[in-house]
Amino acid sequence: MPINRTKGVKILVQEVLAIFPKPYGEDIILEVCMAIEHNPDWRRRYDELCDALRDSVVNPLIGQLVKEETGLSSLREVSTKGKSHIIRSYTKLGAGKV
Repeated sequence: MPINRTKGVKILVQEVLAIFPKPYGEDIILEVCMAIEHNPDWRRRYDELCDALRDSVVNPLIGQLVKEETGLSSLREVSTKGKSHIIRSYTKLGAGKV
């Protein structure tokens, strides 16, 4: 997959993360996805990225990029329990080394 096609996902993740105060909570991936769902501009861009790349590519990439951008470590995968319309599960994140 060409790197420039995934650049849009990275830019979106960086913009959304910028609205959240640090330190990030363990549910930051869910919070980013919910922010995308509730912001019409971000949702339009997300939908366009899914059309171009497939949501099976975009959603894991969002999780990976949030993890990279925050510098947090994976804790465990959990269900969204109906909180999100774009993802069904996500990885809780936390500090790796204290």
